[in-house]
Amino acid sequence: MDRRLYNIVVVNPDQMRWDYMTPNGHPFIGTSNLSRLAAMGTNFERAFVSCPMCGPSRVSVVTGQYPSEHGCRNYGGRMHPEHPNLFHNLKAAGYHRALFGKDHIMAEDAIGVLYDEGEDICIGNMDDHPDYARSWSAGVLDPSSPSNLTERLTSAGLDYIDRRCQTGEPFFLTLNYQDPHPYFACPEPYASMFSPDQFDLPSNFRRGPVAGEPRRMTLWRENSRSGEATEEDFKKAMAMYCGQIRYVDDQLGRVLDKLEERGILDETIVLFWSDHGEFLGDYGVTHKMAAFYDSLVRVPLVLWDPSGTIPKGRQANLVEALDVFATVLDLCGVPQPEGSRAYSLLSANHEPRADVFAEGGIQMAPLEEPIRKANLRAPHGPTHFGAGAMLRTDRWKLCTHSFDGWELYDLENDPSDSCNLYDKPELAPVARELTQRLMARMMNHGQAPEHLHRPEVAGLDEAGMPLWKTSHAHIELKDALRP
Repeated sequence: MDRRLYNIVVVNPDQMRWDYMTPNGHPFIGTSNLSRLAAMGTNFERAFVSCPMCGPSRVSVVTGQYPSEHGCRNYGGRMHPEHPNLFHNLKAAGYHRALFGKDHIMAEDAIGVLYDEGEDICIGNMDDHPDYARSWSAGVLDPSSPSNLTERLTSAGLDYIDRRCQTGEPFFLTLNYQDPHPYFACPEPYASMFSPDQFDLPSNFRRGPVAGEPRRMTLWRENSRSGEATEEDFKKAMAMYCGQIRYVDDQLGRVLDKLEERGILDETIVLFWSDHGEFLGDYGVTHKMAAFYDSLVRVPLVLWDPSGTIPKGRQANLVEALDVFATVLDLCGVPQPEGSRAYSLLSANHEPRADVFAEGGIQMAPLEEPIRKANLRAPHGPTHFGAGAMLRTDRWKLCTHSFDGWELYDLENDPSDSCNLYDKPELAPVARELTQRLMARMMNHGQAPEHLHRPEVAGLDEAGMPLWKTSHAHIELKDALRP
């Protein structure tokens, strides 16, 4: 395999659903540049993140670890800058690193720490915008608004590419956009690109709880006052969300054009992904929360590998986002972060994953009842209280939460996670088998047991103690060495 220090460009929209792009079947959104990237590269149609919340998901891909091990479980990242991560390894390999947008990995400004230059900017949910009154609010964004970041950040990134091309040194650039995040707003012409009349409410839309609905979903629906939103309100949010994605798609096109203009597309890995999804009317709510519905944990993920090592076209195997980040490092010959649990697609004797795993929720007890008269515009406390985990196979999904009921979904017959079958007696054997597998992954910090280091005995010493073919002392000691 051709291993070289390819440039790396990551395009990271925040909160983009996997099914809101043309390559994954959306009927009219028209993401021509994502189609362009998917046609030249690899579209991972069933890609999943390790957590349905921003910070933990991002920390996982840069460490190769799941939330229970790296310790970041809430909105914003709180990774210690010395925790082993890919930024350190890229720098050691000779990369110049830049960020334009939200980092959400460190608690403080990450420029000068994880990145050599750029702008670390996060505007939350546009909480200060006067028209952001409800979790489902949607409106037109003034082009001069300080919240209109997507085009400006892209321009800064393109200038960075121009400057780095003059050095001859490899670079790592990540463009981390606010869009398509609530408040659902974007500037013209994107704000008028879609009409609410184009949209239908999702098949799993509901105004209230159904049998088997997790209590956390019921509480979010009530605390966000989503029952007050009209059908037209939800459709307006959908239309603006599509406009936001088209805004992002045009920026992706600018990036690809720049790489072609500079003659470095064949020297540059391009990775498009999102840190999690968005309800957008599913179950009668918007935003996200610490739950494991596919609309949240399944994400768009498209890779351009100029070496041609990764098979091109549509890839339907289950894959975790941290695996693809690990694969990018392998393509460049950059070591994985110490303690990574990721399963690179270039691992020896690689076999597709049988299941994917995710965790979420901070370790606090949730409330028993909704807060009277609350108007939560985003899933802050208490929505994200209470830890949980998910195991998903081709057909089945099992979820458990420390203060909530279990969930079992038959995705073959119920692809929108609508009907919780956990209490069906005839499915008890399925639930038992999935529970054993989920527990095995939880006990290994999320890593699949078959991917653990397998020691081999080379012989015995004079005292009868085993001699190992390869040392595993670093595995036993790594927790003590980590900050």
